Amino acid sequence: MIFGGLTIMIVGMTRVFVPQDLTFLGMTPSDLQTVNPRLVPLIAHDRAGFGGGVCACGILVMVVTWCGRPCRSLWQVLLIAGTAGFGTAIGVHPAIGYTDLFHLGPALAGLAVFVIGLILLKKPMFAPAAYPGCC
Repeated sequence: MIFGGLTIMIVGMTRVFVPQDLTFLGMTPSDLQTVNPRLVPLIAHDRAGFGGGVCACGILVMVVTWCGRPCRSLWQVLLIAGTAGFGTAIGVHPAIGYTDLFHLGPALAGLAVFVIGLILLKKPMFAPAAYPGCC
């Protein structure tokens, strides 16, 4: 999530679009500038902000799993956050018809790693005897 967010943020601050975006839109950045000269900077702003948010969430997940006390409620919060984050980030693409697998691949890989991590963490986080005073 950290590296994915940084990548999205850097693309948003530099190129703005990946080739799949332009194919989906059926327009060039120049065409978009013709529609409204503020459109490309707005998209760049949103992409950079989204990337920063994904990166910040990745840092947060890393810190709470590294430094937090393993417990059932921490695992449940990670499950809820991951479901909301990956569900909306991936789920919006089919809803709008943007189904390029090359574009969605990194998010799907991130989801797979996240799910594997949750599965591996479940047993230790649900073991109350190992961590007395756990929530």
